[in-house]
Amino acid sequence: MSRSSWKCTYIHFDFYSQYQNGINGEEIILVNRNTMLTEDMLGLKISVYNGLRFFSFIVDLDKLGYKVGEFAPTRKKPIQKKKKEISGTKKLIL
Repeated sequence: MSRSSWKCTYIHFDFYSQYQNGINGEEIILVNRNTMLTEDMLGLKISVYNGLRFFSFIVDLDKLGYKVGEFAPTRKKPIQKKKKEISGTKKLIL
């Protein structure tokens, strides 16, 4: 869902302290997931913390306007368990 047009874009203040290092080619580390990606961030390499590990990505034109947290999934995909085959069981004969 997009942000309301009357609200301005939110950028966390920790981003500004690391912004000068990101221009030089270093990676920007963000823990706050609700920072919006703007045109000033094009080409930056950003790492986002999802609570377990960091996900890194490079900001492209396709990612502008999204929040940083959308590129770091917080939940695992469900894996269907395999059925166990019972071998060596006795068959009952009636």
